[in-house]
Amino acid sequence: MSENIDKITNTFINATLELESAIQQYQRAEAKLGGAVTTISKKVDTINQHIDKVLENAPTKLKVSVNVNDADWQKIQELFAKERQWMTAQMQMHIREVNSMFADERKKVRERYKEYDSCDLGHYAQWFFWFFFTIGIFVVSGGVGVLIAQYCEK
Repeated sequence: MSENIDKITNTFINATLELESAIQQYQRAEAKLGGAVTTISKKVDTINQHIDKVLENAPTKLKVSVNVNDADWQKIQELFAKERQWMTAQMQMHIREVNSMFADERKKVRERYKEYDSCDLGHYAQWFFWFFFTIGIFVVSGGVGVLIAQYCEK
């Protein structure tokens, strides 16, 4: 039994030593990885700083000048004028199409309202309102006229 206890103790001690060795190796690898990450981070920061400097200086360093002779300039102007004329024609054509679509839709709406005019009571209600409104105006104005006439006779 004491032999088994000694074997178990030795096995436990060996396992503990191997575990401590593995932990130390892990910590060394972690330190190396941290150093590598720090190095890469510094290099990326340096690259970003260089890019920022290039972008700051780009407007002053990237000046482009173009020399165009008169014949080429004239061709460019002619092409631009043709393109503008074509674009204007296309826009006018689209505007005409849209206007004709609106006119067709207006005609369709008028036809729809003509179809429903015979059964729509809104038209009759409007005439009914105007009839009694004008009668009311004449009655009120007549009453005011009678009052004024009576007041003037006194």
